[in-house]
Amino acid sequence: MVRNRKFWLAMFVLVILVVVASCESPGGTSHAGIDLMSPSSHVETPQEYETNDYETSGYEAGEYYAEPEIGLPPDPGKLDLQSDVVFVAGRYAGFLTWGYFHHSSVERPVAFIESSVFDTNTGDALDIYDIIDYEMLDKVLSLLEMAILAHVPEATPYLNMIEASWLTHLVIDYNGLRVLLAPDIAPWDLGFVYVELPYEDLDEAFLLGVELGLREPPHRPMVALTFDDGPTIYTDMILDLLEAAGGRATFCVLGYRIQRHPDTLIRAVELGSEIIGHSWDHSDFTRLNANAISSQITRTSDAIEAVIGFAPPLMHRAPFGLANDRVFDVSQDLGYSLLHWSVDPQDWRNRCPDWIYYYIMKRVVDGSIILLHDIHTTTAEAMIQVIPRLIEEGFQLVTASELIEYHYGEIEPGLRYQGFRNAPW
Repeated sequence: MVRNRKFWLAMFVLVILVVVASCESPGGTSHAGIDLMSPSSHVETPQEYETNDYETSGYEAGEYYAEPEIGLPPDPGKLDLQSDVVFVAGRYAGFLTWGYFHHSSVERPVAFIESSVFDTNTGDALDIYDIIDYEMLDKVLSLLEMAILAHVPEATPYLNMIEASWLTHLVIDYNGLRVLLAPDIAPWDLGFVYVELPYEDLDEAFLLGVELGLREPPHRPMVALTFDDGPTIYTDMILDLLEAAGGRATFCVLGYRIQRHPDTLIRAVELGSEIIGHSWDHSDFTRLNANAISSQITRTSDAIEAVIGFAPPLMHRAPFGLANDRVFDVSQDLGYSLLHWSVDPQDWRNRCPDWIYYYIMKRVVDGSIILLHDIHTTTAEAMIQVIPRLIEEGFQLVTASELIEYHYGEIEPGLRYQGFRNAPW
């Protein structure tokens, strides 16, 4: 047994020596038949991988491939931008983006500017002559020149070059039209020049302010005060307050009261207010048939026209604000729209001037239509506070028709308009 162990141990050592000797011989072959190549063995590069981008001569001497030259990625540049987005009077949207593009290939940064104004009622983009009156262009350019001088006095030598193209990037803003001049619009090195042309200076040159005959341009928020169930002896008190404030309202009158106070209606119209019907006798339209509803609307409108001398707007307010499909159908057939409201202090129930005042001021927003009744002395007394405070808060007091046309576009028969409110109830 000992001899056999020594025999097999000797044989194992002999096999190991043979294998080692075979691995060390050049071009030797393993027992698996795989070529074992030394580092000095020549390698044939397959044809499809040959390329002139590599240095292969040194490889045969046992050197590594030379790395190909890889350039840095191109400079993508850098944008440095600012933006303004303004939504004015619930209708017009102004967009302005400006800044510079920096790149290593140019000595100076490249100016970038984009601007646009949209009428959100129509979806149309407005150009310069949709916004300002071409016939008054000289006046606008004169205002622009003064604004530039006030902002950048050193621009004086270049202002003899001022022209309409300087108004290319004109956008609507809250207090005026803003004009942005790019650095290359004139041969100066002043960067961007951003100036404002106030609406009060533009006056009638600002077309968006006069298209509806507004006394003031529509950059200020609007509110419509509407008074139901008159005219009465308290209506004149409200007209006094409106006249003092330069405001106007909508009076929704009952037909049977019209001949009692004809002079009041005439005065209201002369002050710029409007008169519309609120039925003949305040009957609930939802309880009437189509002929009766039609009579209530047309009879009241005819009575208004007989007093003020022209047809009132094709709009009426249903008693109690109640309307069903029949009321809408009759209104549409007659060509009338319906006027509703968005703020209701219930002045017929809450006979307290302070309550009415605080309720309105807490809820009023741009585009509100406020329901009131000029048959109550407490409502007229509340207006002593409400009307001046609305003006102080920056609101224009306009008619319901003006507010609707401005915010919604052309008034359509058969539709009910209720204005905007700042609460869901």
